Amino acid sequence: MKKILEVNVDDQGLGGVYSLVRSVILGKPEGYQMDIACIMHFADNAHIKELNDRGTQVYFIGREGHNHVSMRDLEQNLYQLLMKNKYDCVHIHADTAYRMYAFGHAAKRAGVRKIIFHSHAAGVDGNYLIVKKFLHRVYRGRLKKIGSCFAACSDLAAAWMYPGIPKEKVIQINNGIDLNRFRFDADTRREMREELGLSDYFVVGHVGRFSYQKNHEYLIRVFEAFKKEVPKAKLLLIGSHDGTKEIWDRIRDMTAQAGLSEDVIFYGTTDHVERMMQAMDLFVLPSRFEGLPVVGVEAQACGLPVVYSDRITREAALTDRVSFAGIEEKDIDAWVRAMKDQMNLERTDMVPFLRKEGFDINDTIQSFLNLYKDV
Repeated sequence: MKKILEVNVDDQGLGGVYSLVRSVILGKPEGYQMDIACIMHFADNAHIKELNDRGTQVYFIGREGHNHVSMRDLEQNLYQLLMKNKYDCVHIHADTAYRMYAFGHAAKRAGVRKIIFHSHAAGVDGNYLIVKKFLHRVYRGRLKKIGSCFAACSDLAAAWMYPGIPKEKVIQINNGIDLNRFRFDADTRREMREELGLSDYFVVGHVGRFSYQKNHEYLIRVFEAFKKEVPKAKLLLIGSHDGTKEIWDRIRDMTAQAGLSEDVIFYGTTDHVERMMQAMDLFVLPSRFEGLPVVGVEAQACGLPVVYSDRITREAALTDRVSFAGIEEKDIDAWVRAMKDQMNLERTDMVPFLRKEGFDINDTIQSFLNLYKDV
C-alpha cells in the first residue's frame, strides 16, 4: 500500500484544487492510501464523509480559532503529522513558494522519500500582496533544494513557481474533469432556466469565490456596459464569500449603485455547478491571474462560449469558442464586443474536443499515479 499525503487541500469555496484532488481520490485504484492535510477546516462535513468512505483521512494542521497562522506553526504541525503517520510521498499544492517551501521543509525533516511540489496559480491573492509577492520571490529559488518532483497545471503556473528549473523538468498535469458530468444536455438546460426564472434571458455566467484574484469589480463594470446593448441579459454569479465579506459587500454595493440589483444573481456555492452551467449562455472569467482554471474547462465541456481575461494562459482555450480581452478600463468595450460575438453560437457537444486535448479526469488520475509510481 502506497501512502500519499495531499497537503493544503480543503473544500472552502469548492475551489479547483479541491475538485481535482477529490476526483483523483474517488477514481484511484486499490493499493493507494491518499490522505489530506488542510490548513483550514472543511466547510461541509458531508465532503469529509465522502472522502472517509474512500478510505481517506482528513487532518487539520492549522490552529483552532485562527484564520492566520504562521508558516512556522504550519510547518511544525505538518512535521508532527508526518512523523506519526509515516507517508511514502507528500504532494504539496500551493500558489506561493514560501508556503510550498515550509511544507516541503517539514517533509524533508520527517524523512519523506518523495516530495512533490504542484503549482496551481500564477499570482497571489488576499491581503498583504506586496509582502506575499516579496516572500514568494525569495523562496521560489529554494524549492529545487527540497523537491523531488515539480508539477504545474500550465506554462504560466510553472514560470510563476519554478523560474530556475528548466521547463522540460516540470511535469504538466492537466486540470481534468468528469467530462460526461458536464456534457451539454438540452433538457437539463430548460429545467434549470425555468427553476431560476431565466427562461427569457441571455444568461452571462461566472463561477469563482469573491476575491481579488477573480476581479468581480471589473466584471460588474463589463456587465453594466453589456446590459446597455443587450437589455435582456442577466448575470449569474456562483461562488463563496467566506472570509472575503468585505469584497462581497463592495460588489453588492457596486451592483446596487449601477441599478443592476434585479439583474445580478448572487447564487452562492453549489455542489452541482454542472447543472448551473447548463442554464448559462456565455461564461466569463476576468481574473487577474490563474494557473489554468478548472471552471473554464468545465464551461467548455458544457458547450459554453467563453471570454477570458488576457492574464489567463492561452492553454486554457480548448475549443474554438474562446476569446481573450484585457482587464484595463479601456478594454471594457472589447469585452462587450467579444461577448456579443459569441451570442448566437449554437450549444453543442464539445466533450470529444476536450477528451482529445487530454482533459478527461481519467487522464489526470493517471498523471497523478505516474507521480507516485516510484514510491
